[in-house]
Amino acid sequence: MKNVYAVRGACCIPFDNPKDIDSGVKDLMETLYRENALSEDDVAFVLFSQTGDLKSKNAAASFRQTGLAGKTPLFCVAEAEISGGLKKVIRVLVQVVHEERSPVRHVYINGAEVLRPDYAN
Repeated sequence: MKNVYAVRGACCIPFDNPKDIDSGVKDLMETLYRENALSEDDVAFVLFSQTGDLKSKNAAASFRQTGLAGKTPLFCVAEAEISGGLKKVIRVLVQVVHEERSPVRHVYINGAEVLRPDYAN
């Protein structure tokens, strides 16, 4: 029987440009996959959200370029605009399907640790 669970994470992007978004997404996803011992075959889908101040590139497109998601379904949505919310943030929800349920390590990096200090590495 397969186990289905989710891993979450987020990162802040210093400047709204494709290079910084690519770098931030790569760092976030490589860390999340490494910390959770994931491969592409373990992932059912990946859902990204990004704040409205990040307009230069879609986080899902950045992730596709890393080579970690050749056939994984990816989707990116706009983060809800909340007064006082953290700016320039990309969040991710990874749906995992595993033979055994592994301990989950959520990943909050590059300034996003303030969102979930209980999960900060």
